[in-house]
Amino acid sequence: MPASESHGFNPKGLRVFIELLLLLALLAIAGVSALRGGGALASLLTPVVPLSFDRKLGQIADATLGARDCPDPSAKKYVEALAQPLLHAARPLAFEMRFRVVDDPAVNAFALPGGFVVVNSGLLEAAESGEEIAGVLGHEIQHALLRHGTRRILREMGGSIALSILFGGSDLQSYAEVGSRLTGLHYDRAEESEADREGVALLVRASIDPAGLAHFFERLRRESSNPPQLLSTHPDPGNRAAEIRAARLPGAARALPPPDGVRCRND
Repeated sequence: MPASESHGFNPKGLRVFIELLLLLALLAIAGVSALRGGGALASLLTPVVPLSFDRKLGQIADATLGARDCPDPSAKKYVEALAQPLLHAARPLAFEMRFRVVDDPAVNAFALPGGFVVVNSGLLEAAESGEEIAGVLGHEIQHALLRHGTRRILREMGGSIALSILFGGSDLQSYAEVGSRLTGLHYDRAEESEADREGVALLVRASIDPAGLAHFFERLRRESSNPPQLLSTHPDPGNRAAEIRAARLPGAARALPPPDGVRCRND
């Protein structure tokens, strides 16, 4: 008979119990930190929360997303093809990344927790090159991998709703609130800058020219009197473009197909 059975003691079970108590305590503290603007505490808490929590958050938000998917499947296939070299360069991945193209004219894309990336049809129509779209995808992929959405939810909503989601509670109103907040999620400027920096590094590793993303930012700002959604909650696009252009590829750039003819509708 194993020693652990003869003595009635299971070290693994005790460790899991202690870890669970620690997580409960941290999530409870997150509730207080949300009321007190505890961003630093949320940042410390995020690595402790299991990755399955991000996935659950993303599933809730994805299910409550109001926009419909593009009926033309070529739009999603095009986005997934552009994302492949980025995902390869980002390995090992914490999440299985999933991409949606939705019928929305706003020039925007956003990342939900757990590896969900949503691209508006308006972004595909506004872009002039595959490099521009790949640059946006690299930025959003890094938002997901850096767990920015989970950090924001812990900071804003506190421990009670987090516990409900993590341990299977049935508070549907809480779930709806999570979905609503995540689909309208705006990261703070520090997180946007981090996603820019890491996204550009991802482009370089994938041999994709970051200058495409810089050009996209500059052109959107120049051609629009009102900033598109893609720029409205981000740091100054001029500064972003300058920092992006400073990145250099070590070798030849990968050629990406342009979005010519890629549209949400079969008009």
